[in-house]
Amino acid sequence: MNALRQLSRNVYTQAAGTVGVRMSMTGSRAVASTRFFQSSASVMTGKVHDASDETFDKLISGKEPIIVDFHADWCGPCRLIDPILQGSVKASGKVTLVRVNVDDCPMASTNYQIASIPCVMAFKDGEVIDKFVGALPKKAVEDFVAKQANLA
Repeated sequence: MNALRQLSRNVYTQAAGTVGVRMSMTGSRAVASTRFFQSSASVMTGKVHDASDETFDKLISGKEPIIVDFHADWCGPCRLIDPILQGSVKASGKVTLVRVNVDDCPMASTNYQIASIPCVMAFKDGEVIDKFVGALPKKAVEDFVAKQANLA
């Protein structure tokens, strides 16, 4: 069960204030603990998760379409398409966005032979089904997300 709780860095911040989450004080910090688990589709779909090398395989193995954004903090084009991707994913509600910082996750970047960023890949059942490289216009990015959402 601990692996499920550590799927992304922002699990506890997203869980705060939802039904089934209990906040308790441990020393001087608040700790969120879940009372139950939901299926991965309802938890992950329409959300944005930051991956690490340890969590990457678990995050892309869902049945729903998953869009993976390989990016870096220093990359200008990456910063341009990031809000477009996040907004489109949240608006669709049918796909999940997994953000992979290539500087922090060298294993995932190497396994998928990322040579240029931003590189955005669509996964279904753990397999790559579509991708684009570089900063595309807003409409093209939105169409890419919509195409993946229609596969759900």
